[in-house]
Amino acid sequence: MLMELGSPVHQEDFKKPFLKATADFYRVESQQFIKCCDCSDYLKKAKRRLNKEIERVSNYMDAESESKITNVEEEMIANHMQTLVHMENSGLVNMLLDDRYDDLKRMYNLFHGVHRGLDTIRDVMTSHIQDTVKQLVTDPERVKDPVEFVQRLLDEKAEYDMIISFAFNNNKIFQNALNSSFEHFINLNACSPKFISLFVDDKLQKGHNDVGEEDVEVVLDKVMMLFCYLQGKDVFKTYYKQHLAKRLLSGKTVSDDAERSLIAKLQTECG
Repeated sequence: MLMELGSPVHQEDFKKPFLKATADFYRVESQQFIKCCDCSDYLKKAKRRLNKEIERVSNYMDAESESKITNVEEEMIANHMQTLVHMENSGLVNMLLDDRYDDLKRMYNLFHGVHRGLDTIRDVMTSHIQDTVKQLVTDPERVKDPVEFVQRLLDEKAEYDMIISFAFNNNKIFQNALNSSFEHFINLNACSPKFISLFVDDKLQKGHNDVGEEDVEVVLDKVMMLFCYLQGKDVFKTYYKQHLAKRLLSGKTVSDDAERSLIAKLQTECG
C-alpha cells in the first residue's frame, strides 16, 4: 500500500490539487495585500512569502515541483506589476526620487523572475528620466548658467548610474535605456555643445574652478561621456579650440597635463 501511494500516479494526483490550492491561496492573499499595503510593504511581504514557499517545497516536495510551485510569483508579482510600479506615493517613481535603493533592489529581484518584469521597470524608469532631462534641457531658466546646466546633467546621470549599479545589478537593458534617453534629450538643446565646452573651460581655468588638480581626470571622463552623446561634435570642437587657446595664452590653465589628456581623449573618440 505504501509503495502504491508513493507511485508517480499518486504523487501527481496529490500534486495537482496541492499546487492549485497554493495558487488560489496566494491569489487571495495578494489581493488583500495590494489593498492595504504601499509598494514597499507589499514587496517585503511578497519576498517573505516566496522565500517561505521555496523553503517548503525544498523540504517537502520533489525537485520537479519546485519550478511549478514558484509559479506563486505569477500570483504575487506578475498579476500586480502595473499596480505596484504606478502605486501612488510609493511606486517606482517615488523610489527613484527618494533614492530608496533597497526597495528598488527588492523590486528588481522579484520582477526578474516573471515575464516582462524587468521591461516593466525599465519602461517606467525611462519615462521618468526622459521627463526629468527634457525639463532640464528645455527650461529657459536653467540655460542661463551653462556651467550649472552641465553640472545638473552630470548629477542626474551619476544618480541613475548609481541606482542601476546598486539596485539593478548593472543590467545592460537599464544602462542602454539611460544612455539613449540622455543622448536624445541633450541634443534637443542646440546650445549643449557650447555649454559643455564652457563647463570644461570653467573646470580647467586656474583660480576659476572648484576642482583640485588630482580630480581633473574625473571631470574629464565625465565631459567625455557627455561629448559621446553629442550629435554636434564639430560644434563642440570649434568652441573648445577657442576656449583652449584663451586658457593657454593667458596662462590660466590648471594643468598642461590635463589639457593634453583631454586632447588625447578627443582624438581617440573622433578617430
